[in-house]
Amino acid sequence: MGLRPTAGAYHTDEKKESALYARISQETFDEVVKENVDDLAMEPEEALADAIQQFESQGVNLSNIVKRVPGGDPSDDPAVIVGLRALKAALETAADEGEEEELELAFGGGKMKLHFIRVDAERSIALAEAAAQIRTALQKEKEAMALIVLEGAVDALVSSALAVMHTPAALTPILESLAVVLGDPEAREQLGVRGIAALSALLRRHPEDAGVARGGFLACRAAMLVHETHRQQFVASAKLLRIIAPALKHFIDQPATFLSACAALRTTTLSDDARARTSKGLEHAKAAVELKLLPVLLNAAKDPKYAETPAHLAELLATLSRMAVTDQICSALAELESLPLAIGALAAHMTDAAVAKQACFFLASISGNDSCKQQIVAGHGHVAIVQAMHLHPNNVSMQTDAVSALGAMSLRQPENCEAIAEVGGLAAIVQAFTQHVSNPRMQGKGPLAVRNLISRNPEHIAMFVELGVEAPLRQVMGTHPDGAVHNAAKAALRELHLKVDLKEEWQGTLEDHKILDNGDPEGENHWDKWLETPVAQAAIRQEMEEAGVVPDAYLDAL
Repeated sequence: MGLRPTAGAYHTDEKKESALYARISQETFDEVVKENVDDLAMEPEEALADAIQQFESQGVNLSNIVKRVPGGDPSDDPAVIVGLRALKAALETAADEGEEEELELAFGGGKMKLHFIRVDAERSIALAEAAAQIRTALQKEKEAMALIVLEGAVDALVSSALAVMHTPAALTPILESLAVVLGDPEAREQLGVRGIAALSALLRRHPEDAGVARGGFLACRAAMLVHETHRQQFVASAKLLRIIAPALKHFIDQPATFLSACAALRTTTLSDDARARTSKGLEHAKAAVELKLLPVLLNAAKDPKYAETPAHLAELLATLSRMAVTDQICSALAELESLPLAIGALAAHMTDAAVAKQACFFLASISGNDSCKQQIVAGHGHVAIVQAMHLHPNNVSMQTDAVSALGAMSLRQPENCEAIAEVGGLAAIVQAFTQHVSNPRMQGKGPLAVRNLISRNPEHIAMFVELGVEAPLRQVMGTHPDGAVHNAAKAALRELHLKVDLKEEWQGTLEDHKILDNGDPEGENHWDKWLETPVAQAAIRQEMEEAGVVPDAYLDAL
C-alpha cells in the first residue's frame, strides 16, 4: 500500500538532530506580502521574494508556509492543502446537517465519552476522498507534511474517522491517511488522549474488517514511534495488546493486516524515546507473551505465505526478536523450535539484506540464554551469519546485528568461540568493525564481541592483533572520552594485552598539588567558637561527669 518505507540492501537513514526555530502562520506571511505590494509598490513576485528573504534572515522556518502571492486561485495550492481544505469543509457541512452522537468507552480504568458528528453515506464518501487525496499527496511529496501538520490535520482526520465510524469502507482510507500523517513527530504530539481513545474504539468496533484493522494498527504504530507517553497510554489505558492478540489469530490468512498488527505489537516494546526517564517496553513484551502470542507468530513464520516472501518473513523475525526479553522467554522460544526456523530463514534468504538483518537480530536477542547459544552453534547458525556478512559488507545495520549475534553467542562459551574462529568469524568481525566504526551501534557491539571472543580463548589474541583490531578500538576510545562505550573499548584493548593508559584522578598523597581544598588553615575557626557557647560547655560537663572525670578548678570559673 506504500504506507511504510522499505529499506533496501544499501538503504541509509539520514537522521537529523532536533533544532529550535520560530514559525509564523500563513496569515502573517500573506499580510507581509500584501504590505509589500500595497505600501512599497512592489511587483507581486518581488514582494513574495522580499518577504521570504526577510523571514529567513530572522531565522524563521517557512516549511509550513505556502509561498504564493495572496489572492491567487485556491486550486493552484499544493494538493495536500487542497485535500485538507476539502476535508475540513466536509466536516463543517456535516456539523450543520449531521446529528451528534456520543460514544462511551472504557479507558484508563474509567469511562470516557467521545462526542462527534455522525454523517450519512454521501458525506462519508466526501470525507474518504479528501483523506485519500491527502495520503496520495504526502506519499508523492514528503516535504508537504509541514504544510498541514500545524493546520489541524490530525484533529480533522480523527474527527472524520469518528464521523464515518459506521461506514467501514470510508473509514479505511481515513485511517490510512492518519497513519501517514502521524509519521511526522510534530503530528504525533497533536494526537492526544482523544485520538488514542478514538483509534482503540474504532478497532474494537470493527474487529473483523481487514481494511479498518490494517489502517488502525498502522496509525497506532505511527503514533507510538519515539513517543513513550503514547506507548504507555495505548497499552495501559486503551488495552491495545488485548486488541492485537485476537486480530493476529483472526487475520492469519491475510498477510497485510496480520503484519500491520505485528508492527503495532513490536512498537509497544520499543525503548526509543530519549525524553522518557524509563520505558515500559520490556513489561509490554512480557505481557504480550502472557497472551500466548509466541505460537501464533511462529506458526505464521512457518506458513508458506510468509516464509516464502522475504519482506513478510523479515517483519515476523523482527517481531519475535522483540519478544525475547527474558531468559524464560528465550527458553520458551527454543522449545517452540524457533532456532531452526531462524537459522533456516537466514540460509534460505541470505541474499536478502532485510531477512539477514532480522535473523541476526533474533539470534542476538535469544542468545541471552546459554542453552540457546549452544543450540545456535550446533545448528551451524554461526556459519550462516558469517556467510551473510560476506554477502552484505556495506549494510551497516545488518553488519552490526551480525557482530552483536556472534559476540552474544560467544559470551562464556569457549567452544562457541573456537567454532566462530574456525569459520572465519574473527576476520568478518574485524572487517565489519573497521568499515563501520563510525556507526554508534557498532561502536558498542564491536568491542564487546572482541572481548567475549578472547576472554576465555587467549589463543585468538594474536589473530585479532594481526587483523588490525587495535585501530578501530582506539578510534572508539577517542570518539567517546568517557562512558560505557569508552570502557568497553578499553577493556577489549586490555584483554588483547595492548597498551592502555589508566587515568588516575587522585593518588591520595600530600603534595601541594594534591591537597584537597578545605579552606584557609589560618582562617577563622568556627569550631572553637562553638565550643565556647553555653550549650557546648553544658554538654562537655555532662560527658565528663558521666565518665567520672573531675574538672580542674580553673574550669569552674568559666
